[in-house]
This record gives sequence, structure tokens and C-alpha cells, in this order.
Amino acid sequence: MSPNQDSLHTLNEIRNLMERSSKFLSLSGLSGVFAGIFALIGAGAAYIRFKTDWLVDILVPLGSYQGESRQDVIGFLLVDGICVLVSSLAIGILLTVRRGRKKGLTVWNGSSKRLLVAMLIPLVTGGVFALAMLHYGFIWLVFPVTLLFYGLALVNASRFTYPEVFYMGISEIGIGCVALFLTGYSLIFWAIGFGLLHIVYGLTMYNRYEREKLPGGQLPGGQHPGGNMPGGKSGLAVVTLLLIAGSVCQAQVRIPSDSTVAKARKWYDKETIYLRNGNSFVKNNVLYTGQKALRNEFMVSPEGLGLYLKSRNTRSIGLVISLAGSAGSIVSLLSGKRDNLKTFFWVSVGTGLVGSAFTMAANNQRDQAVWLRNRDAMLFLEANQ
Repeated sequence: MSPNQDSLHTLNEIRNLMERSSKFLSLSGLSGVFAGIFALIGAGAAYIRFKTDWLVDILVPLGSYQGESRQDVIGFLLVDGICVLVSSLAIGILLTVRRGRKKGLTVWNGSSKRLLVAMLIPLVTGGVFALAMLHYGFIWLVFPVTLLFYGLALVNASRFTYPEVFYMGISEIGIGCVALFLTGYSLIFWAIGFGLLHIVYGLTMYNRYEREKLPGGQLPGGQHPGGNMPGGKSGLAVVTLLLIAGSVCQAQVRIPSDSTVAKARKWYDKETIYLRNGNSFVKNNVLYTGQKALRNEFMVSPEGLGLYLKSRNTRSIGLVISLAGSAGSIVSLLSGKRDNLKTFFWVSVGTGLVGSAFTMAANNQRDQAVWLRNRDAMLFLEANQ
């Protein structure tokens, strides 16, 4: 192998290491299928339980629901939702751990922690908001709100796992937006978003990343891609030619040793950085803090530095919008205009969605800036070897 090929192999190994260290790749597609099934069961149970005029009453956007059965409705929806959530989490964790062990990956690592934090922030916020809507009797808002915040959580977490998660999150947000205006069908849209969409996503992920391929490119049924190829002597001749060609290539090409991989790992651990909260970062297992130290690390990559500064500005805009929305919601509550749904809803949810969008954009810009900085640092080190 020539020096150029050796360097290319090293850079490819570094890229694989960076991807495995920054993305959680143990998610099981079957867990999505089971989550969708549990959601459909929960939606079916809610429909059967309220298959009366109650279902019409609680989904009509005419203010808070004040029927005699209000507490029964809220209690059943809480129990139903908790059962679906616990069942989906249990089977999801089980299948994810099983797949991680099968692939030889550590499930609980830095990537999984970042994925969990990215999902929990929108999920917890949406959960509190949904509970508040239940408490005040705005049951017709609960179904769209859960879809919207779940979609935001998926979009926010998609940068730490497979890219298909991003498109699923966008789909959940779209379904939630439609459900806001077609409130009479909120339960149906909820079943589509959490049920059917999860099943389609899970099957897609399973077929793309988990389905075991038959050895030798064999197709199901024992057929080969070249199934019309004559067998017998012709097949033996082909195998013989391949063996001869392989022997010649092996004699002329030097297979790289493990030293290349070890060198790539050493470079990666020594030169790359991992951002933490605020202006702190980790490099070579040492924690550094301060804006000056972080700027010095980005000096090796002007493009990465510019993108990082841009991410900070974007995050500041999102924070201002979120604070303004929180202040507006507090003023709306204190003024006693809680029944004014347009003011309360658009101030709370509208600013929350816009602020979350700016925060997600800032996170993506920050992650891309760090990736550019790490890439340029590795290339700089490679050029000076």
C-alpha cells in the first residue's frame, strides 16, 4: 500500500471513529414497531371507552371541558397514556440493549447520554404543558400538543442517531399541526402519528439496518443474484479463476497492520474536542473551561470558529424568544384571561415552538462547527507528520 493510500485509510478510520463516538447507532427498528402497536391499542381503548357523546364534547374547541365526567376522562387518559409509554419504553430498552450487545457496542455511552438529554428537554416541556391542559380541561389540545413536542424531541435528537429520525420528527410535527385545526379527529391523528407512523418507521429501519443478509449475497429461497448462471464445471472454473486472482492480488498488495488503527485512535483521542455545557470542553481526557481556551482550539479551523460564533448568536435569539413567551404566559395567567384561548395558546405554544426551532438550529450549527474543527485538526496533524 502506498503512503497516500495509507493516509487515506487512516483518515477513513478516523471518520468512522468520529461517527461512532458522536452518534447512537444501537436503536432498534422493532422497538418502533412495538411502540406503534401499543399506541394503536391505547387509542383503540380510548375510543371504545368514550364512544359516546363525550368523545365529541371533549374534542370540541369551545374552551375547557366542564362535563360531569371530566375527572373520569382525565383519569382514564392519564392511565392509558402511562401504560402506552411504559410498555413502549420497556420493549424499546430491551430491544436496543439486545441489538447493542449483538453489534458489540456499548449502549450507555456519551452518545446515548446526549441523545437522551436532547429528547428529554422537549418531552418534559411538552409533558408539563399537556398536564396543564388536562388540568384546565382543554382536553382537545392534549393530542396535538403531544404530537408537536414529540416531533420536536425527535428533530432535536436526530443529530445523535440515524438521519431517518429527523424526517419522522418532521412528520409528527406536521400531523400535530393538522390536528390543531381538525380537533374532532384529534384521536385519529394521534393514532396515525404515534401508531402507524411508528410502525412504518420501525419496519423501514429494520429492513435498512438490521435485517440480516444471507451469506455470499444469496437471495431468499437459495437463489443467487446470477441465478441463470450455468452450474457444474462453469461454476468451478469461475471459483478457480477468483482464487488465482486473489492470490496474485495478495502477493502484490500489502495488507495494513493494526498499527494504522492504533495511530488513528491515538490521534483522535489527543487532538479532538468534545463540548460540554457553556464554554467548557474535553480534550485528551482533560476538562478545559473559558471562552479564551475554546477560541484557541478553534484557531486551527476558521470556518469552524465562524460557525460556532454563529451558533451562539442563534442560541441567544432562541433564549430571548423563549423568555418572552414565558413572560407572556405568566402575564396571561395573572390577568385572569386563561379562557382567552387565542392569547394563551399562541403566546405559550407559538413562542415555545419558535424558541425550540432556534435552539435546535443552534445545536446543529455547534455540532457542525466542532466537526469542522476536529476534521481540520486531524488534517493539520496529518500534514505535519
